[in-house]
Amino acid sequence: MRTPRPQNIPPWLRPLLESRPGKFLTAAVRRYFVHDVGRQAAALAYYLLFTIFPFLIFVSSLLGLLRLDVEGILRSLSSLLPLEVLELVGTYLVYVSETSSRTMLWFSLVFTIYFPMRASDCLMQAVRRAYHLPRPRNPIVYRFKVLLYTVFLLVAIAVTLFLTTVGERMLLSLGGVLHLPEGFARLWGSLRFLVAGAVMFAAIGILYAAAQDARQSARNVIPGALAALAGWLVVSWAYAFYVENFANYSLIYGALGAIIVVMVWLNLTAVVLIMGSEVNGALLSLERDRKVREQRTGQDPPDQ
Repeated sequence: MRTPRPQNIPPWLRPLLESRPGKFLTAAVRRYFVHDVGRQAAALAYYLLFTIFPFLIFVSSLLGLLRLDVEGILRSLSSLLPLEVLELVGTYLVYVSETSSRTMLWFSLVFTIYFPMRASDCLMQAVRRAYHLPRPRNPIVYRFKVLLYTVFLLVAIAVTLFLTTVGERMLLSLGGVLHLPEGFARLWGSLRFLVAGAVMFAAIGILYAAAQDARQSARNVIPGALAALAGWLVVSWAYAFYVENFANYSLIYGALGAIIVVMVWLNLTAVVLIMGSEVNGALLSLERDRKVREQRTGQDPPDQ
């Protein structure tokens, strides 16, 4: 997608728009509207909503059977989720963990895989659109990729929850059994969220790579994955701050206030994940335009 040359703009603004950062921002904003990111994000948020509750039932059933600490998980998630979302998650975790059974565990596992597959498929289609890719030539192979990524995503979420809940006190208590140095336990208390962030970054990057037909180089995947992860952290923090200090959804919507908060947060999350792939697409378009200009002027492109 070639970025159009700006017209009818103030002379002082033209150098900024024609610079590389200006061209990138212009291309990213244009892609948001041309690729209808808002509507794609609404569809993805809808699938994510139906993903949350079966997954919470599965996790809480597993917690109930394994006798794990629900309060510890909620404390770890408090820095990542808005308060209303955290309260809703806590309600489900506490309730279902008290009524957990193996039948509920296997029943929720089926829907925990089905609905995330729909969400993964929706997101992969958005990523393919960002990279200007056609429909998959082999639907069976594509569905298998969606299934594999869904399983990987569930494992990544489980690992992230485990990493954020394993605290310094637990490692110190296990140090005598596992022969862990005391300094490692104290260091882990500070670095565990960085490790969890690395797992989330890997999940986003693998998604952008798996959605494509051919193997992509790291420079075509990493910038968008970093932008999506950083954007999600900023958006989640900003929205949580807004809800806690300015908005009162429970006053307006009553008992549905928590659901409204969850839906808005999921929609913002979907926009950020899709725009991460659009960032990669915009960078690729700028690189192609640069090579075309160099060929027209008779210059050889520099070695990559």
